[in-house]
Amino acid sequence: MKKAILISILLASSVFAMEGKKMTVYKSPYCGCCTKWIDIMKTKGFEVKTIMSNNMNEIKSKVGISKNMASCHTAIVDGYVIEGHVDYSAVKKMLTEKPNIIGITVPGMPVGSPGMEQGNMKQAYNVLSINKNGSLAIYEKH
Repeated sequence: MKKAILISILLASSVFAMEGKKMTVYKSPYCGCCTKWIDIMKTKGFEVKTIMSNNMNEIKSKVGISKNMASCHTAIVDGYVIEGHVDYSAVKKMLTEKPNIIGITVPGMPVGSPGMEQGNMKQAYNVLSINKNGSLAIYEKH
């Protein structure tokens, strides 16, 4: 009985783990898919502050995102960078495990990634970790 209660408490706490966590997202005022991604993060419990910018390259450069890692929007949460259409599962994993990385990215704009939905169409893509030395590694496969 005690074990069942403990499991229920752990599951409930993991579901609400991101509730109220603050995220800042930098995006172009003209990007609709970025807005869709932000809406997804809000449904997962994030408190999102959106900052519009016409110079996303400057923002990306400041946080260590090179062209081969880039997508359309850049988010910051708990000191980590989230670049592009990263799945909530990878964001939650990163914030829970707190790896020693700069952040995570989904370069480009793969069809079927969060905010890039197009019906039943979905490209295979990877969420990559951005290591402190600038190298990339597969963090999650989708």
